[in-house]
Amino acid sequence: MNEVSGWIQKIAKTHGCQSVAEYAKFLKRTRRVWLIAAGAVFGLMAVESVSSWIRNAREKRQEEAVASVTPDRLIARCGQPAEDVTKLYPILMRTMTYQPRRNKKLVLVFSRTAEKRSDWVFLAMKDESRTTGYDYDTPEAKIGALPCLDSKEVN
Repeated sequence: MNEVSGWIQKIAKTHGCQSVAEYAKFLKRTRRVWLIAAGAVFGLMAVESVSSWIRNAREKRQEEAVASVTPDRLIARCGQPAEDVTKLYPILMRTMTYQPRRNKKLVLVFSRTAEKRSDWVFLAMKDESRTTGYDYDTPEAKIGALPCLDSKEVN
């Protein structure tokens, strides 16, 4: 205990206080400042935690929205496409084109087997109007380009 009190006395002397009692008075006078500082740190930690939770919830919702896209749900969420082509290879390929903006054409590609009970699989989303054929790789990028993918409403 002597070591601790010696340490406290040393700190008190370096801060202009001559004794532990004076240091205690100093802490008592500045208590409000210390409480505000502690509250600010706690508040910042809480805000960061809440914003992280919100960000994770939004990412999960977007992933689920993109993962559940089928041609029928796409039409229900975004309306009729500008172009809808189905080709029969060894599997069915369905290409749907939407034009959300005047100079932008988005192509969404789905596939499934020829069996009636098979489900459509969302393969890709590309920007046809760009010369490089830009692919949208993340759910956030897909929803950013075509916001109705995330819509819960039906047109």
